[in-house]
Amino acid sequence: MLSQLDFKLLLSLSRLLKNRSVSLAADEMNMSQPAMSRSLAKLRTVFNDPLFVRTSNGMEATPRALSLEQPLSRTLEQLNELVLNQEFLPESCNRNFRLHMSSYTTQAHLPAISEAFYREAPNAQIEIIDLKEKSLLNQSTQDIDLVLCSQVMQVPDTFHRLSVGQESSYCFMAKNHPLATGKFTLDDYLKYPHIVTTLGGGPNFPIETTLSKLNKVRKVGLRTPHYLAALEVLSRTQMLFSSSPLVPDRFRQQFSITSRPLPFNHNTLQYALAWPPTVNKDPAQQWFRKLCGDIIKINLNRKSTEIEL
Repeated sequence: MLSQLDFKLLLSLSRLLKNRSVSLAADEMNMSQPAMSRSLAKLRTVFNDPLFVRTSNGMEATPRALSLEQPLSRTLEQLNELVLNQEFLPESCNRNFRLHMSSYTTQAHLPAISEAFYREAPNAQIEIIDLKEKSLLNQSTQDIDLVLCSQVMQVPDTFHRLSVGQESSYCFMAKNHPLATGKFTLDDYLKYPHIVTTLGGGPNFPIETTLSKLNKVRKVGLRTPHYLAALEVLSRTQMLFSSSPLVPDRFRQQFSITSRPLPFNHNTLQYALAWPPTVNKDPAQQWFRKLCGDIIKINLNRKSTEIEL
C-alpha cells in the first residue's frame, strides 16, 4: 500500500478533504480536473474505499475518508519538516562544533572567536582539535566540522575552502639583543641560533625552504611545540625567533621582546577555512563558518602598531 503512495497523492487527498470538490481541489493543486480525478481513482484503489460520493448536497466524505483527515494532516506536517530548512537560531543551539586548528592559530584566534561565539550561542560548545600537517588525510569527515589551515597543511581535495587572509613573518628577539637596532643583514640573521616551533608542521619549515634557495642554513638552538615557552626563552637568550606577529605582539611587554623585518624575501602564510562537503549546507555550520571567518579576517587584517620597521 505504501509503495503506491507519494507526496503529491497525499496532497491531493488533503485538498479533496478540504474542498469536497474535484474541481476546487484541482485548482489549488494547479492541476487539471481530469488529473485530479485520476488521483482520486488511485486513492480509492489504495484505501479500498470510495472516499467521496456524490449526493444531492454535493460530494461527501465517507467515514474512511474522515478517519484519514487528522493522521494525514500530521503526516504532511512531518513531511514538510523533512524538506524545509528550519531556521537556525544560535541562542537556542546546544550543539558541539569541532574546530581543527594548530597551536599557534588557536592562541591567535580562539579568544576572539570564543567571545563572539558564546555571546551568540551561550548553550553551545566549541571543541578544539589539534591540527597536524597530515592529520586530516587519515580522519573521517564525520569528525570534522571546520578547519583553519595554512598552505603547509594538507587538506583533502574534496573539501570546500574560503580564503581568510595572510600573515608576513618577522624576526623576533630580546629588546637588549645586539641586532635589535642598527643594520640587519642575512649574515646577521644566520650568526645567531634560532628557536623553532613545530606547531603541527612537518620536518620542512617554510623558512628553511626559503633559505635553501639562497644556499643558506640557519643554526637551530631550540625546537619546541610550546609557543609561549619559545617567547620566554627568547627573552632570556640571544636566540632569534622567526614568526608571524599576531601572537608575539601580545607578549612584547611581558617578555620584553622586539621584532625586525626578515632580511630576505619570504612568502606570506596564506590562511583558509576548509570543511567537508557533508556539512556544507548545514545552517548551523554555515553560521559557525561565517562567525569564525569574520573574526579571523579582522585579526589578520588588523595592522600591528608595535612592529618596529
